[in-house]
Amino acid sequence: MPDDLPRLIQTDSRKISAGQWFVPIIGENFDGHSFIDEVIQKGAAGFFFATQQAERISLDLRRFGIEVDNTTLALQALGRWWRSRHPSCRVVGITGSSGKTSVKELLFFMLEAVGPALKTEGSLNNELGVPLTLCQIQEQHQFAVIEMGARHKGDIAFLGQMVQQDVGVLLNVGTAHIGEFGSAEKILETKMEIAQANHCVYFRDDERIHKAMRALPGKILTTFGTHSAADVRILSTAVSPHGHLLLELSILGKTSRLDLPYFHESYATNVATVIAIGQSLGLSLDACLTGLQAFSGVKGRFKVHALPNMVLIDDAYNANPQSMRAGLQTVESAYRDYQKVLILGDMKELGDTAEEAHRAIGQYCAEQIHPLRLITVGSMGRWIADSALKSGMKPNQLASYDEVSQVLPHLQEICDKAQLLYVKASNSLRLSKIIDSFLSK
Repeated sequence: MPDDLPRLIQTDSRKISAGQWFVPIIGENFDGHSFIDEVIQKGAAGFFFATQQAERISLDLRRFGIEVDNTTLALQALGRWWRSRHPSCRVVGITGSSGKTSVKELLFFMLEAVGPALKTEGSLNNELGVPLTLCQIQEQHQFAVIEMGARHKGDIAFLGQMVQQDVGVLLNVGTAHIGEFGSAEKILETKMEIAQANHCVYFRDDERIHKAMRALPGKILTTFGTHSAADVRILSTAVSPHGHLLLELSILGKTSRLDLPYFHESYATNVATVIAIGQSLGLSLDACLTGLQAFSGVKGRFKVHALPNMVLIDDAYNANPQSMRAGLQTVESAYRDYQKVLILGDMKELGDTAEEAHRAIGQYCAEQIHPLRLITVGSMGRWIADSALKSGMKPNQLASYDEVSQVLPHLQEICDKAQLLYVKASNSLRLSKIIDSFLSK
């Protein structure tokens, strides 16, 4: 067995390459043990298998395998062990109800300019994705940025035992996934599990978080936000004519003015967040700024594309009421005089608050954004359109579709007079197909 076995782990049989080790995961509707023959034929060096599945594997194949009680638990144990083998890699664990991926990407750019860094790829922020990321730590890595999601109370605590984060970051506590947690209080309790770390970075503007953090004994606390007591305080924000973020910060009492080549309403907070993390890691502001200047946005997260005849804003990866409103506010702030078309879709996992949340967005679009056209996708998206109609938009400015495939043939007509197209919904709506349609031309 190779000494660096964790770095050779693969759980997706479709992606296996020669020399890798396959860990078959058992899910609700699949069992990776069914693909063991296939991965060996592809050149896998070996595989793990669960004791209960041993009889399904021929004796000839078993000589390439490692028997374990549970393959998922084995993967998690490998991730935890491999992380413990690299104590010089300083790990930042990030959680929050929204903004995790944007902060993760921005932080990675900042840290990568200081020294070799690793980050969670895509949305691998759960009980399978986190150990897979930890298994990719190498000797040269000075930093690792691990995104940590939660569906239930205890999830962050469980992931934290694997991650052993040096710095725990709590971005916010909103209403995302309230349908699963049941209440905002339960969400706060779950997100506070990130505070296993000795050093915690958190949003000072939320008194619930501040009170909970202050109650923890022996923690080193660094804060960000607009609150007068924040260690990294946002003093003012503006957008330049070139779409740059003009940001004034107070960093431990010292005022700094930044000109950064991207803009979004949330990026002022995101920049303050990662600088606060940099402070917790002992980095200078100059060291932080090198990477922050190199950042260019994230696919699906308010990524701006300047097309020949139109600005296309790809915000299609995910959506909740807070991020939807923030995106719309940014569109209005940065592109106030543009003729805008909005394509908005369902915001999932809102439980009993779903209709109210969608109708609030429709009203906001009609009263504050004044788009040329508003197109909705999905069954809940119809609440957006109905509310916009009742709030003053005209019927010929509105259209609703059940799914994205119905929108695609009409894109040219929809955007005929548009100077800007903004696209946002929960990822399951697949509005990224609209973005791909424009970028492939």
